[in-house]
Amino acid sequence: MSVLIIADVHANLPALEAVLHDAGEVDEIWSLGDLVGYGPHPGEVLRLLRAKPFRTLAGNHDWGSVGKADLSVFNADARAACQWTAQALSDDERGFLRGLETADVFGGVSAAHGSPRNPVWEYLTNARLAAINFGYFSTQACLVGHTHVPAVFRWRRGVGEAGAVTAAAPELDAPIAPGDDRLILNPGSVGQPRDGDPRAAYARYQPGSGEFSVHRTAYDVAATQDAMYRAGLPDRLALRLQYGA
Repeated sequence: MSVLIIADVHANLPALEAVLHDAGEVDEIWSLGDLVGYGPHPGEVLRLLRAKPFRTLAGNHDWGSVGKADLSVFNADARAACQWTAQALSDDERGFLRGLETADVFGGVSAAHGSPRNPVWEYLTNARLAAINFGYFSTQACLVGHTHVPAVFRWRRGVGEAGAVTAAAPELDAPIAPGDDRLILNPGSVGQPRDGDPRAAYARYQPGSGEFSVHRTAYDVAATQDAMYRAGLPDRLALRLQYGA
């Protein structure tokens, strides 16, 4: 069995299509939320993924686009994108997003959009926050998104408490094996990377071996930007795609 792990697609259809092509045949797709918001293809992204073996969770932009989050907490560009997305979605698509859980366990792996402690809103950006969050799930591994930056937080068993949790950027295409440790893994963003690399990011999981891996693939950034300009979405949201910012 092979699992494709995606996060923060943000209605970027060319990026999602590139990831699906690059990942090849998989048995399931696990999404960590924020399927919509920012980008110009919310309905197309939902229809593509819902036609596949697919599990997903709610992200803050999913909530913001269907009236489940106060838009005043978003910045002006994100708020405008949520408002545009709300009008672009069908009733069925809005109902699907409203019904999503905020956290779950997929195939023995915990999953949340933000963090185990605060599944929709918390950003796991450093080892200190990760150390706190290891106490909020019981499985060996947990998947999160939300920051748009690939990361691996490892709780090293047998190490003194001060150095028990480490944070690192994952080596691309290399196996990430928990061993005796516990992991929190962020695969990065499919549709709006923010680590200076504009390529779409995703992860794979092999349940048989328990290994994860993180990957990148290029996509047609200009096609997404053109669609955003035509839709009247904020220019800044389109421009940042080419810089991975």
